[in-house]
Amino acid sequence: MVKVLVAEDDIELRKSMVEIIELEGHSVTAVGCAEAAIDACEHTCFDVALMDLLMPGMTGVEAISNLRQLSPFIAVVIITAYATVDTAVDAMKKGADSVMTKPFNADGLLMAIKRSVAEKQLLKSATNIDSDSVYAALANPFRRMTLKQLGTHKQLKFMDLCRLVGIEDHTKFNFHLRQLIKAGLVVQNENKIYFLTTTGQFVLQHHNLS
Repeated sequence: MVKVLVAEDDIELRKSMVEIIELEGHSVTAVGCAEAAIDACEHTCFDVALMDLLMPGMTGVEAISNLRQLSPFIAVVIITAYATVDTAVDAMKKGADSVMTKPFNADGLLMAIKRSVAEKQLLKSATNIDSDSVYAALANPFRRMTLKQLGTHKQLKFMDLCRLVGIEDHTKFNFHLRQLIKAGLVVQNENKIYFLTTTGQFVLQHHNLS
């Protein structure tokens, strides 16, 4: 069963979306703002998030990085009544998987969910990613920063990486590196140089690690 998160401030539209999704046999949690969507992600691992672009408080696009930190493989679909090429490009650059324009019908909504889940499953299987291990690895800001630094510098020695990430406690940093290696995101060669694995490169490219 697909677990769907809906964040939409229009109450009637939100109710309609819930009804359509539940009739398809999916599980759905519906909220009225992006902040509530982030809170929901802290307690449930969703497959798809349908995020309205403009809501009170944080926008749907602004919430993407928070959602991905909590659930690295969640598929995010931005919903907007004001879709332009610029809107879509900006949303995709910030991590959205697709953009859907209002108004939409039931078939369009269900197709967006189906396509998003299929694409995520394909990417996960193609890179042989253990989502639980990656989720645990990305939960820590020092580990996210380590991936970003290795993505920028390609390969680094322990002391250089330690300095760039900003950890003075070498024992503590060594623990974080072991977690990244265990998750299959980072590898160390015979010269004790650290660099990203193919999986690590994929995660860095497809997730906004802020």
